[in-house]
Parts: sequence; structure tokens; C-alpha cells
Amino acid sequence: MKAYAIAILVFGEINSGRNALIEDKYKGLALAFSAKGIRVDSLIYNDLLAERLEKELLHYQAILVWVNPIEQGNDRKRLDALLMELSKKGCLVSSHPETILKIGTKDILYKTRDMDFGGDVRQYSSFDEFKERFPLSVPQMRILKQYRGNGGIGVFKINTTDVKSNLIGITHATGEEGERMVTKTDFFELMKYYFTNNGMLIDQAWNPNIINGMVRCYLSGAKVSGFGYQEINALYPSAGSKPIKPSKRFYFREQCGLFHDLKAIMESKWVPQIQEITSLPDEMLPVIWDADFFINQINTQSTREKYELCEINVSCVSPFPESAIPYIIEEVSNRINN
Repeated sequence: MKAYAIAILVFGEINSGRNALIEDKYKGLALAFSAKGIRVDSLIYNDLLAERLEKELLHYQAILVWVNPIEQGNDRKRLDALLMELSKKGCLVSSHPETILKIGTKDILYKTRDMDFGGDVRQYSSFDEFKERFPLSVPQMRILKQYRGNGGIGVFKINTTDVKSNLIGITHATGEEGERMVTKTDFFELMKYYFTNNGMLIDQAWNPNIINGMVRCYLSGAKVSGFGYQEINALYPSAGSKPIKPSKRFYFREQCGLFHDLKAIMESKWVPQIQEITSLPDEMLPVIWDADFFINQINTQSTREKYELCEINVSCVSPFPESAIPYIIEEVSNRINN
């Protein structure tokens, strides 16, 4: 294997002392690269460091980026512009900004709504369109998601069962508070913010099967590299006034029999279909990414009936199962050496 150098880029304030090489999320990957004679350095990113990093990062053949879409209230516009320039100059970027825009934003749910794993999804590209088309006439529950975010920021469960009384229930997926009731006018004012700077909202039907837990399918390129299962996550239904706290996510190898059907269908059909819909070639797929699925029916042989897509994560997928490490190394090495 040809020797090369890798930068692991993580968000941090200046002089924060963050070092990915010793953090639990990344140290296993760093050690695995080092065991193959590959130099790995940890670098901190924030917008104030972008200009300096543009020169420094040119010394690396690959840049593995773990920076959320929203960090300390800031977006990734400056970082993505930097990564675009570095990519043009020959650096491998773990998740290319163009790839993020194709599959790592919430509108991927709308693009894939007609696939086997798709659901009842609508897209609102303007505030006027949202006010006109969002279904308030029928009592129901739906999920609204901002175009780009993480950690539940800008994701809301909307309860319109009391809409005839001019009351709408809103639950933020960050888990900061339970459901709060607002008027229609206040509801639209709250949602107006998410259309600023060419934003949009994705409207997804509430899936009551969230009580079956969520399975996260990790991928490296086009290959499934592991799984995670979480019994209770954001917006899990709560009988009380306070939301139930998310439970621990448990990790499983890519060959785990519990999810063998999901691995088979992802690699043989669903990933190629996503690539076709988004015009995304193999070499542009992220080095590490994941897709979260609701489990609609537990005891069925039909993957179409069993799984429904909740979202796809691309920008900052961590932690990841240990089984993903050799896949990441293989993906990075193949792309550099080719």
C-alpha cells in the first residue's frame, strides 16, 4: 500500500485542545491507519482557522471530516467552500460538499419518496407555499424537518388534533421540552425562520412504529459496514408531559443476522437506486455515511413492508461501529491509489 498522510478534521474552538487521535470516537480508526504505516494527524476546524487550514491541508492526501452542519450556531458554508477548493486540488474529502447536497440534506426523503422504503413526504420550497399547502384541515401528526441540521435541531413533531380549537402542538426533537401548544398564527411565525437563506421544510408523516426502535445502517462507499439499533430516540411517544430520554445505541457487525435482509437490499438495490436518482457515482459516495430506518413490521420477509427511511446522515457520522473501520480504510486507500 502506498504511504500517504491523512488529516482528521474535527470542530473545536481555538486552543480547545481537541485531539481526535485520543477521542473514543476516532482513536480506533486512527490506530488502524497507523498500523498500516499511514500518518494520521488531528486538526481543529472553525471558521476563524479556515484561511490557514487551506494551505495546511494541502499536505494531506485525504481529509476525513467530522463537523456537524450546525456547530455552535454556525453553518458549514465556509468549511464546504474550503473543502471544494481542496478537492479540486487533488485532496480526497471523506464527504464531498456536492455529495452532502445530494444525499445528506433532508430533501433526500422527498427525492426517494417513491422508492420501496419511501413514505408520505412533501416538500415546501417557500414560506408562501408552506402556508398554502401544509395540511391543517385534518387532525393528524406529522414531522417537519429543516433542510440541513443535526442532533434534532429544526426537527418538530406537529400535532394538529386540536386544530379546530386553533391550537397546534409542537415538540422539538432536541428534547429540550415536551409538547407546547401554539396558535396557527404563532405556528407559522415559528416555521417562517426555516425558509430564510433559501431554506425549505420537509414534511414527513409521523410513523407510530417508532416504538419498534430505529435501525441505523452504516455504509462505506456502496458497502454496508455495520449497524446500530436504538430502542428509544428523539420524538419517541411519551405519555407524560416530559419526553422520554433517548436510550443507548447498540452496535452490530455488518454480517449480523438480525439485519441481513437490510444489508442485502441496500447493497443490491437501494444504494444503486439512490445513486441513480441523485446522479452520484461510486467515487462520490461518502467514506462513511448512514441511513436510519423505522421498523414497520418485525416479522415479515418483505423489506418493503419492514423498513421505511427516516433520514440519511452524511456530514458527521460518529460514532460508528468498529466493524466499519476496515471498510473506511479500504475505501480511502482505493480512492487515493486509483
